[in-house]
Amino acid sequence: MQNPYTAPVTTSNDDDLARPTHVASSLLEIARRTFLAWEKLRLVFIVILGLLVIVVAGPNLRQAKTLVLIIEGAVVANVCYFAGPIVESYARWLGYQGKWLRRVLFTLGTILVMLLAIASLTGLLLPNPG
Repeated sequence: MQNPYTAPVTTSNDDDLARPTHVASSLLEIARRTFLAWEKLRLVFIVILGLLVIVVAGPNLRQAKTLVLIIEGAVVANVCYFAGPIVESYARWLGYQGKWLRRVLFTLGTILVMLLAIASLTGLLLPNPG
């Protein structure tokens, strides 16, 4: 483990400014560990959202409009999922080492995406005014 109070080691190229090498490698290592841990949680995330979609959309699952909406929602949900490991990596890089952060971010993010899924699928379940 490196001493956080030591002076950074710098590298310099003719074209680049000198930059600390230990900061980049430690941030890379933090992000790698964090993203790998979140990838294990992705399966739980997908199962939760998949069950929710099946329950909410139920009989409408065979309609093309519903399938397009589900595919679009799945893409948006997976993009939103990346917010969790990004926020956690940044917090850990700043020095936070608590264990509850990942659980809180995962739970709140999953609830938010569930609410977004319900809101978007509700439009399919309501009768068309006409």
